[in-house]
Amino acid sequence: MTVREKIIVSIMAATVLLGGYLYWWPVTIDSRRVVQNQSDGQALEFARNVNQKFKEDTALNMDLFIIRSAERNWEKDPFLKKGTLLSDTPQRDAAVAASPNAGIQPNLAYTGYLEVGTQRLAIINGIEYTSGEAVDGKGHYVRRIHPHQVEIGNQHTPGVIILKLIEYEAITGK
Repeated sequence: MTVREKIIVSIMAATVLLGGYLYWWPVTIDSRRVVQNQSDGQALEFARNVNQKFKEDTALNMDLFIIRSAERNWEKDPFLKKGTLLSDTPQRDAAVAASPNAGIQPNLAYTGYLEVGTQRLAIINGIEYTSGEAVDGKGHYVRRIHPHQVEIGNQHTPGVIILKLIEYEAITGK
């Protein structure tokens, strides 16, 4: 054996001996129980104090109310012009059916899709857009973003324009 191997084996043997000593050596159980009971009592008292402070904190209740209000579905988006509804469920079937023949369609090309965490980005004409952003100055905005298509809405008309991803159209032929 080389010197290096002897050193490694001796350190390993010392570690095994120390572990055996600590495992099988008798320990006074009463001293551990007293320390453990004291720390449990302190932790329990601390938890009760924190819980009581949370119940008394009115700012926390107000924050919870604000968060829950923000999570609810909005009937009307405050950032869109007056009269534009977010819920498109009653209009969706008619709008999708009417969209291929609906008036003037903008010159837009859906060329890419990004999903970063929970946020979806559509690349339209080389520019990144999220849901609700205006696409051009003619009232068109991104309504919904899907991996293979984007729904473009118009603030002035109830129709929906569906843009298919260019690569997806080339692959599937749809």
